[in-house]
Amino acid sequence: MSKPKRLLGSFVASFTPKCSFDRAIFVIGHMRCGSTALSHILCSRPDISGYGEAHIAYTSEADLGVLALNQRRRGAWKSEANYIFDKILHSRYDGDPPAAFFSARAIFVARAPGPTIASIRNLFCKIGSEEYQQTGDAETYYAERLTAMMCLWERFPPENCIGLSYEDLIEDPDATLGRVSRHLRINPPLANNYSASLAASGRGAGDPLVAGQQTTIVKLDRHVTPSAEKSDDVSSEIVGIHERFLRCCKVE
Repeated sequence: MSKPKRLLGSFVASFTPKCSFDRAIFVIGHMRCGSTALSHILCSRPDISGYGEAHIAYTSEADLGVLALNQRRRGAWKSEANYIFDKILHSRYDGDPPAAFFSARAIFVARAPGPTIASIRNLFCKIGSEEYQQTGDAETYYAERLTAMMCLWERFPPENCIGLSYEDLIEDPDATLGRVSRHLRINPPLANNYSASLAASGRGAGDPLVAGQQTTIVKLDRHVTPSAEKSDDVSSEIVGIHERFLRCCKVE
């Protein structure tokens, strides 16, 4: 991030009350974990200002000022909202956070490795990018990201973080959203609906393959995987990392 942008972010944060980590809500996950729809549900509320993934590295509260500037530029800024939101899917954005970062509320989300690896590869193939098309590259990203997420989890106060699985989100979205609302003190509770216009709002808004096609998390059988994304065979090491995540983050 350029020095002028950081300085401007610091200026914005200094007079914007919700540019404070204790007023932030983060979805912390990995690519293809179901974070897109969850982010849209959060950002469709009048009390939460955000649009999706802002690609900001958090090293101080000045970065929340940069987040506010990004939201203004995207037309997503809500001046009357109580909270500011971002989705973080890569460790370059939350790899060196300040202590204050852990006063935010955080929703940790992970998906089983087989379908995740296949889904990542399918996405990058469809968008014409060579990045992550190889199974090994996708596995390396997945393993590193879950390991980093577990380290972050340990630093949040228990009342400020909750762990979810993609499988729970799609199998029983209403119950899962209710659990998030109760644990993180979100009132009124999260409802399973969001704006189609938000879902189609461009870079950072989420999955470019299905943007704008849904306005809810559609309840599905957790064992059904789209035909283009049949589960890849993954190593026992990758499976073990996912199992450790579920235990560490107390995913029910």
